[in-house]
Amino acid sequence: MTMIESRKPLHCVELVTGENLTGTILISDEEIRARIYSYTDYFHIDGEKPIFLQTETNEIVSLHFNITTTAGASSRIEAPQRETHKQEILSNVAVVGHDAWGFEDTVRRVSFHVKYTNELMRHDTKVKAIGRSRLPGEEHFLIFKDTSQGVTLRAWYGATYGSEFEGAKELWPTFEIEFDEPRSIQEYLDHVSDYVNFLAFCFGVHLKPSGIRIDRLSCAQMMKSVENREYAGDHQVHYVWPEVEVDTRDLWVGGSPVRCWDDKELASFRECLVAWMNRAAAWRRPNALMMASFGLKNVVSSERLLNACRWLEDIPISKAQPVLSSSDIDAIVTVAAAKAQELGHDIAICERIAGSIRRIRAETAEQQFKRLVGMVEAQFGKGVLPDEAVDHLKRAIGFRGKSAHGHFNPESDAQFRAFSKSTRAMEALCFLLTALELPISEEGVGRVKYNPVLRDYRLAYD
Repeated sequence: MTMIESRKPLHCVELVTGENLTGTILISDEEIRARIYSYTDYFHIDGEKPIFLQTETNEIVSLHFNITTTAGASSRIEAPQRETHKQEILSNVAVVGHDAWGFEDTVRRVSFHVKYTNELMRHDTKVKAIGRSRLPGEEHFLIFKDTSQGVTLRAWYGATYGSEFEGAKELWPTFEIEFDEPRSIQEYLDHVSDYVNFLAFCFGVHLKPSGIRIDRLSCAQMMKSVENREYAGDHQVHYVWPEVEVDTRDLWVGGSPVRCWDDKELASFRECLVAWMNRAAAWRRPNALMMASFGLKNVVSSERLLNACRWLEDIPISKAQPVLSSSDIDAIVTVAAAKAQELGHDIAICERIAGSIRRIRAETAEQQFKRLVGMVEAQFGKGVLPDEAVDHLKRAIGFRGKSAHGHFNPESDAQFRAFSKSTRAMEALCFLLTALELPISEEGVGRVKYNPVLRDYRLAYD
């Protein structure tokens, strides 16, 4: 397998100009940066196309989505005169493998890890079987395999063994997506994010994939290639994707709606994951806002409140409902317009009155919040939200109005606490609405109230 050490600059030679210019490449979560040098003539590498480099360790690095500087020069004027030209390349994606990965190449299969998920994915029977035997069966390593919307979803255990141990020394889950129709280097990551978002939802914390590997071959094609001793390997993918700090106290699986601990729990996990992936295309924006909310949990700010309000607005099942029918609105408009004309107002005023009346056809914020709280209580039980939840949610809308016009500066400690409580109330409601239509088991439903998103709301001072 191709590996490249993060944060360590590697000597490299570029493969795009035909001049074999040399330089360095640095890959980390914070940046992907190449510096290319010429000690003779001016040069320019076009960043709009993929840039290919060969490293000192003989990997090929393919840089995508690049920003390049104009090659600068430094000169020695005195004899003997010398000149050095340098161009810097900043990239968002680096694909590392045995050959170049161009725009025309497509992903058939992607695997990745997700930090902190070991306990969530621990199936007791499978793990014990792996631990007891040096040669456990394939059925013990495979956690599940399911299909959803043109993709195959897998999860399995990876393991390391030592010569002095009969069983595995270390065990971890690996996740995989195989596409019926190959995806481009731009497209495949949406599906990885969908998968990771589900795992993050389970914990109520921000997670990101790591160890991402992509392959042009399906699993069956790869196995056949291995049998024929023709398989050259997959490719490692790096992104500028800094880690978000997670409080380990939030990683207790006792607050997760699903987990893989036994066959019954695993069945619920699989059903919910498939349902999540089936609806993912329609839920990508609210799920992205969910992840942003998880990433902001250690701050109390206008940004966090505004994000929570946008999260609610974008959840498909949260939209405000009409309280007046179209026929009632038309009848009221007709009467109001006639009265305005009777009082001598012109047609422009009549149209404005009609527009104002039509805008009040939807339920008020209070009516909307009472309905949504009732929906989640019907599914997750009375008390999943505090009795004052509707008041806190209404107050969040008031704080939103103040925050939308600039930085909100609380006038007192009491107002700061109210702001924080209202923000958490909005996030808690959004979390429950996100879970509402998933086929969570009865046991999972009972655990939802212990999720950190709900817990933090309950414990926040008001």
